[in-house]
Amino acid sequence: MKQLQLVRGTWLAALLGLAMAMPALPALAQQVEWKMHLVWVPAREEVAGYQKFADLVNQRSQGKLKITVYPGGSLGVKDVDMLRVLPAGNVIQAAGLYPGYVTRDVPEFAVTMPAGEIKDAKELAKALPALTKIYNETYDRFGVKLLGYVMSGDREGHIFCKEPLNSYAQLKSKKLRVWDKFHVQTFTALGVSAQIVGQNDLYLALQTGVVDCAVYTIGFANTISLHEVAPHSAYLFPYLVQPLGIVVSKKAYEALSPEVQKIMQNAADEVQKETVAAYLRGEFEKRVAALFKQKGGKQGAPFSAADQAAFQKAEHDSWVRGAKEIGNKPFINREAILKAIGG
Repeated sequence: MKQLQLVRGTWLAALLGLAMAMPALPALAQQVEWKMHLVWVPAREEVAGYQKFADLVNQRSQGKLKITVYPGGSLGVKDVDMLRVLPAGNVIQAAGLYPGYVTRDVPEFAVTMPAGEIKDAKELAKALPALTKIYNETYDRFGVKLLGYVMSGDREGHIFCKEPLNSYAQLKSKKLRVWDKFHVQTFTALGVSAQIVGQNDLYLALQTGVVDCAVYTIGFANTISLHEVAPHSAYLFPYLVQPLGIVVSKKAYEALSPEVQKIMQNAADEVQKETVAAYLRGEFEKRVAALFKQKGGKQGAPFSAADQAAFQKAEHDSWVRGAKEIGNKPFINREAILKAIGG
């Protein structure tokens, strides 16, 4: 028995010595998980673009990073607070962002793109590099990184109402919904009462009479069943707004390996290229217009050429007033954008 115990002890000592002599095995890399906030409802075309970005990153990082997309504001984050919440990288690490939603913290974003001076989709696409430079100067100060854009398919702004309407004379007796302060000022100059109502509250606001009409696009209208509460639409202006960004917390991004950072940037570039191409083709508008009609919506005659021209002038005048309140920066930005589009 003593001999057996001695043999066992010898073997155990030998195994222990061997284990101590072997180099330590590297710990398995733990998957990093990110949350991506989107204010837009799942049915929105743009959400598909952001989901593709996340899917590409998840697939190509092979378990090193997983991004989960939370549409419809389901994480409880408000876009107005984005530049205060996102940089820390603890509540959310990525987001889809329309610059016009953060004007409380960055007033110049309300007048970044020269209203009424970019008139078609090709010009907006040409302006993207100049816009990127403008945005990055601000986002860097807040600890936010812009990776690229998801372009909306919609290119036309309509007025949606409960009954047929296609003139300012008719609109002046209505309460109008808009999505940002800039358009409140624009419509006020035209004698129309306007107020800001978020997309997720718009259906109820129209249903209960908080507003009578809304500025919107047909593609967006389909996603929230606007035909049920405001079935009549009339074209008013080109829907050429600041592009939607793919933004991330710089702190969270810089904690990733260079390999994963490159994967993220490549995925953003790919989504931007695809969505810009689709935007330029304009196929989305034809498809959503047919769907709006199929659901019971009625696309009436557009606002007159005189009314459209008056809107563009009011837009430009509102832009000038807002820009002057901020200083020289908006005018410098304007020149950079107009130079980019050959204006």
